[in-house]
Amino acid sequence: MSEPPSIIAFGAYDVRKPRVRLLVEAIRRAGALEQEILIRAWRDIPETNVPSRVSMLKIVARMAVGYPRAVLRLFRARSTVKGGALLLPYPGVLEILIAAPLAKLTGRKIILDAFLPLYDTIVGDRALVGREFLARVIWLFEKMGLNLADIVLVDTDSHGDYFASEFGLARERFHTVLVGAEPLFDPQKPLLSTGDILTEEDTRPIILFYGQLIPLHGVPTIIEAARLYQGPDAHWVIIGRGQLEPEVERILAECGDELAARLTWIKWVDYEKLPSIIARATLCLGVFGASDKAARVIPNKLFQQAAMGKRVITRASPAVDPLARRYPETVLTVTADNARALAERVAETLSDNRIRATLPDDAIHEISPDPGVAQLLHKLSAKDV
Repeated sequence: MSEPPSIIAFGAYDVRKPRVRLLVEAIRRAGALEQEILIRAWRDIPETNVPSRVSMLKIVARMAVGYPRAVLRLFRARSTVKGGALLLPYPGVLEILIAAPLAKLTGRKIILDAFLPLYDTIVGDRALVGREFLARVIWLFEKMGLNLADIVLVDTDSHGDYFASEFGLARERFHTVLVGAEPLFDPQKPLLSTGDILTEEDTRPIILFYGQLIPLHGVPTIIEAARLYQGPDAHWVIIGRGQLEPEVERILAECGDELAARLTWIKWVDYEKLPSIIARATLCLGVFGASDKAARVIPNKLFQQAAMGKRVITRASPAVDPLARRYPETVLTVTADNARALAERVAETLSDNRIRATLPDDAIHEISPDPGVAQLLHKLSAKDV
């Protein structure tokens, strides 16, 4: 059996993101990770939608200090292994103008994990940039970065279709690697106490959402669904902070005490406690935004919740529908931005005695990054790029 290609994970990638950790670990498991050359620019940076100016200055300063040492390590690696590839995990597109020449000088292909589209996220989904000139600059920058990569990794086939169409690039340059769930999300592992977050005295079924409060997630739709809900007595729980906090605060204030008795908003929990909170949940919620981007994603939470043996309700989309067809007892869908449909689906599902959705034994592997990484390594070995 031939040796797998040699891959170096390189740059100021954000190891706070599960996608980054899962991708690097999948390559390591496959025996293809030569080393990690990581500039820890994102350490101690709050996980907000857009870093503050002070945070951005810290990130840039750490990159400026860390890059010379990282480049030196990369050129030393060239003396032991030639060829292979340089992987830029998320948000690698921000530094590909630096990394691409380094990859060429060291005789390596460059793999960019696009993961979250830059232009679509900032300009489209979150509407953080309104000026046409700035939007155009972001679009051109992202296209330039994608063009410099030999292989562009995406988390769904729908994202590959989007990139190819939006930027006029060949579709075969894009390769799908699913996000998957970390080993932390294992129902067989000991659970932590969640009494400080969800009281043990409340025995109602829990309808759980967690994630950033951004348009893609459709949290206002979830709140409206909780208001409209007419099924068995249940406790709706929203965990998260972000861009839409002021809107969520306003909606909850307008709904008053009646909704407050049914819905709890918790702004933050430790990541390590998430599996235990999911274990307490009866049903879990995905994303419900109506944007084009929301139609292209499979939220990381879906993999985590499914791995914990929970049913997940999320919006129907080209990205999610294949999973819903393959695992119909686990992934349930409703139309996007439709609070009434969500409320009715929750009521219907709570009335179903088959409330626990255990995936088939081979499903966790199928929805992990491993199959996509194996195909990536085959592509590199076959020198198709």
